[in-house]
Amino acid sequence: MTVKAGLNDTDIIEIARGCAELLDGKKARESVLLDLRGVNSYLDYFIITTGNSQVHCKSLARDVMQYFNSRGLNEHSRPDLNSGWIVLDYSEIIIHIFTEEMRLYYRLEKLWADAAVIPVSAPAG
Repeated sequence: MTVKAGLNDTDIIEIARGCAELLDGKKARESVLLDLRGVNSYLDYFIITTGNSQVHCKSLARDVMQYFNSRGLNEHSRPDLNSGWIVLDYSEIIIHIFTEEMRLYYRLEKLWADAAVIPVSAPAG
């Protein structure tokens, strides 16, 4: 994992949870946060979510980009915001925003079924 200076794993998980909560607040559906570190040597965390339409997916992607930008984290690719599958790469956290049809077709949760699911809300205590 290439952790940005000043961020530890706990910080990264909290940022990822915040992103998933943001998506849920923007009416994204079935958001899931996966910890891939135990099943893959070069991927850390995925957030997978579904938008209601391609326009909604584009809006969600812009909100996510603003969220990460406000935390000083830059996107590492040039996402196609006019797609049914938008991928935003923030090194440790990769966000997949799907239309329902594309999510059902690619089934990333099934592909990464061995990954641990991290609850979006932080545990009490």
